[in-house]
Amino acid sequence: MISIALMLAQVEAPPVPVRPVPATIAAVRANPRKFDGQVVRLTGWMNGCTPRSCFIDERPATAAGGAGQSLSIGGDPKFDATIKPLLPTYVEFDARFSAECVIGPCADRAPVLTIITLRSVVSPAPPETEN
Repeated sequence: MISIALMLAQVEAPPVPVRPVPATIAAVRANPRKFDGQVVRLTGWMNGCTPRSCFIDERPATAAGGAGQSLSIGGDPKFDATIKPLLPTYVEFDARFSAECVIGPCADRAPVLTIITLRSVVSPAPPETEN
């Protein structure tokens, strides 16, 4: 009995890593059902992030015409703590997309994007130099 369980455990394939789909904020907003449930790779601006509101925007908030389209990032204390001291900043991340709160209304920090991997952060201000 134990040998059969060990054989079955060896037959099981390891989980296949999910490949993110490169996307833009505009493309996801234009066709949310197409991306629903997928892991998307997005780039954009994080202009602010609070416990009740956190978005990735197309442009910096100070850009002519404003921040453009945005997608809500679901609550994630680890992500929030990482990103907060760097705001505003340009980011690239992989996140699971849920169309529910794009198609219909949701309140507060809607879980449109659930962060999987924060790939890069580029602070808009240069780091201080040491003397």
